[in-house]
Amino acid sequence: MRSGHNRWVNSHRAAAAGITRGGSPAPEAVLGVDLGTSGVKALVATPAGEALGRGVAGYSVQVPGGGRAETAPEEWWHATRTAVRVALAEAGRVNVTALAVAGQMHGVVLADEAGAPLRPAILWLDQRATAEAVTYAELPCEYTAVLGNRPSPGMAGPLLSWLATHEPWTVRASWWTLQPKDWLRLRLTGQAATDPTDASGTLLFDLARGEWADPLIEKLGLPREKLPPVLPSDGVAGALLAGPAADLGLPPGIPVAVGAADTAAALFATGLRPDEAMLNLGSGGQWAVLEREFRPADTTNLYRAVGGGYYRLAPVQNVGITLDWVRNLLGATWDELYGTAARPGRGDTLSFDPHLSPERWNPGATGAWTGLTLAHEREDLMRSALDGVATLLRRRLEDLRAAGHDPRRVILGGGGTGHPAWRALLEETLGLPLTQAPATWLTPAGAARLAAGLAVGLAAA
Repeated sequence: MRSGHNRWVNSHRAAAAGITRGGSPAPEAVLGVDLGTSGVKALVATPAGEALGRGVAGYSVQVPGGGRAETAPEEWWHATRTAVRVALAEAGRVNVTALAVAGQMHGVVLADEAGAPLRPAILWLDQRATAEAVTYAELPCEYTAVLGNRPSPGMAGPLLSWLATHEPWTVRASWWTLQPKDWLRLRLTGQAATDPTDASGTLLFDLARGEWADPLIEKLGLPREKLPPVLPSDGVAGALLAGPAADLGLPPGIPVAVGAADTAAALFATGLRPDEAMLNLGSGGQWAVLEREFRPADTTNLYRAVGGGYYRLAPVQNVGITLDWVRNLLGATWDELYGTAARPGRGDTLSFDPHLSPERWNPGATGAWTGLTLAHEREDLMRSALDGVATLLRRRLEDLRAAGHDPRRVILGGGGTGHPAWRALLEETLGLPLTQAPATWLTPAGAARLAAGLAVGLAAA
């Protein structure tokens, strides 16, 4: 076994030598890929974390009605090819020695023995498994206490239960039940696996023991054999296959890390301290703090962190997705919208409820402007929308405090944090100092850091 490992390491070193026609070695680099809900980001970076090249490519989320949200996994692959090639072109002459994939949590991808998807992927936004989530909540505590989280329809357990009832033929035909980033890595390596950070969000995982919750899975009548092995986030999942390597413009045989869920990867990139909280803003928002022990709470989520331990998550769905709706409705640019944060408040009754899509802990709420009068202008509506989203974020911070956390400083990351007036409004509303995160793309930066650790470890082997 060890001699085979040495042969694999030696072949990797030979492929990684990167000798160019001019005879000089290309600078070493790593690749981090972030498979998001509506787009993929690829980051080429030095092993020390300096960004060299970035690429982005989008895909659609199909919403056919009935609370459903799906994407064809092959669209993820096509977008990944585009994003990686753009990032490599921007990086110039580099020698990529390892890669890792991070991505959106929850949802379900059913794949056959060869890794081909058998149906569109069901995403975390999906609400079709609402009844199955209720069934989860009604199970005896001996089965659900190990999960650390309240049931939610978009998590893999309820969704797989729905599929077993409504599409049993597809479940029977499947070989693997995967999380989104795990399907993409299977496409790269031909090897199925998941990691604790993603598995802990499935409602099928024993968080404290770090393994699949077999008694619960048996109680639900779900196919345990279709769940992949759980490997460390920073472990080797396999080597990049020749076909995908050619599609991406990478050398075949380079190691691929198991990877991590998106927020876990972002925390890994941030290097969060115990007295800090991370607030990552994009289409949605995520409050996250580190936690040492398994300690469930009713209004927050608890997931496994990269390298051990846990992190507590307070998710907020109505951030960028809601502000984008307001911006389009009022015909404003992002700069115009965020710029209204600098306007002095009118001190009147106008307020905005940002619940345009269901929040996990408040599924029945809907959005609204209230207190409108003829005196209000377009800019007042935009400013009130920013106030409403900032207030919603503050409420989720209060949930973290109720769970026993009292952060003194906030590390702010994500694409929706660039405008200084918006950051100032957030700081005022939250009542905490905000510090910009060390990287603008936290999740792909975390994936790149996992890849860098893998490359260093193999070089030392």
